[in-house]
Amino acid sequence: MKIVIAGGGIVGTAIAARLGETDHDVTLLERSRIGTETTAASAGILMETVIDPTPFDLRFRARARSVYDELFDRGPLESERIGVLYLAETDRFAERLEESAATLGEHDVEASFLSQGEFADLGVDPDGFVGGLYTPNDRLCDPVAVANRFADCARRAGVDVRTGETVTDVRTRDGAVSSVDTETGGFDADCVINATGPWAPELNEMVDVSLPLRQTLGPMAALESEDPIESPVTILESKRYVRPTSGADGTGAWIGEYRTAYDDGRRYDPDECAVPDGFAESAAELAAVVPALEGATVVDEWLGCRTVTPDGRPIVGETSVDGFVVACGLTGQGITLAPAVADVVHDALEGTLESDYRERLSPNRF
Repeated sequence: MKIVIAGGGIVGTAIAARLGETDHDVTLLERSRIGTETTAASAGILMETVIDPTPFDLRFRARARSVYDELFDRGPLESERIGVLYLAETDRFAERLEESAATLGEHDVEASFLSQGEFADLGVDPDGFVGGLYTPNDRLCDPVAVANRFADCARRAGVDVRTGETVTDVRTRDGAVSSVDTETGGFDADCVINATGPWAPELNEMVDVSLPLRQTLGPMAALESEDPIESPVTILESKRYVRPTSGADGTGAWIGEYRTAYDDGRRYDPDECAVPDGFAESAAELAAVVPALEGATVVDEWLGCRTVTPDGRPIVGETSVDGFVVACGLTGQGITLAPAVADVVHDALEGTLESDYRERLSPNRF
């Protein structure tokens, strides 16, 4: 089977590496360079923590984590164990965090619910917060390096990885995909996999596939301070977060917005989005949550664009158009879940996908 993967971010490259293990003829098309679009704009957090987890969600994450364990613990890539602290600003959210900690613990994820008085030990100002969910084993990574590692693995397995190839059309014949057009030529295809992140709705429309996808903007600002930052990634109930930077001195952080609710989303043109006015100034104010950032200065800002779904899970699988497969709507978890999504795509194409993955991730579930 001739397979064309559209999108060379961390999801597309993970799929390419996984399908490179098969006998299929696989081509990956990326309009820019590997990992330099949405993947590069991400915070690079491999999250164990999750709010209101279900057993399925935790199995899905564990599937991805086993691949990352191989890459980071026994491979060439590096990561930094930093942990994640969710902070509740209301009693109701604190109750959800406490319940989530219990569920995570039941599924062998190290997690604890912290009282306000315990935040200072993690370098976080407790003022205004009533409780927190702490998972100490979440990691930071360089997502561009990870995407390039997946791409290298794919190349070694025989995948044709092409950059500078912008998909302009997906052609169909008798209700099935037949080829992909780019600005430089065309590729015959029995299967096209849409792994284009926030550009996924545009590619879906090329074959008249409609899925409930919206986008939320993820502005980020980089701050530099004089003191080392020794706190975990800190995520507020109000959706802002502080992500310490890694490195030898550790004197800085990224401030961002973690908006993943479908109701908060809309349809954007990812190529036309810009950091909202005043975001950098408000980011500097938020840094007060971590006292070590007092007096920090903003040195850079950029924007990511998340694609979100109504139930917060990705949409992975074959659509109503024969051979057109989607791997999109990662809802802010693209870095965390990419290897597991690749496994699901592989199993779906091989006809071995377990029923719970099909039911919970399928495009047909909406």
